[in-house]
Amino acid sequence: MANGRENGGAANALAVLGAMIVGAIIGAITALLLAPKSGQELRGDISEAASRAKERADDLKSQMSKKYEDLRSRVDAHLKEHAREAAEAAEDLARDIEEEIEKA
Repeated sequence: MANGRENGGAANALAVLGAMIVGAIIGAITALLLAPKSGQELRGDISEAASRAKERADDLKSQMSKKYEDLRSRVDAHLKEHAREAAEAAEDLARDIEEEIEKA
């Protein structure tokens, strides 16, 4: 159960980080639009802000991909371990049943 909470915490942290980045981008664009500048300066500032936003989004995408791959590999290992344990338990049960049948 603790792993489920930890994984949910990571997802929540990523959601908060994403929301913060989007908020920062919206704030920056709003500041640019309200600043008294010429059209050419404003377009240049917006272009720079858009480039920075794209870089941040690419970084966030990369971080999320890494976290997803880490989570996927941990879940895969966890499932394989449980499958192995279930197979061993099934073998033990089959052996116990055979012994009971032989005793009868």
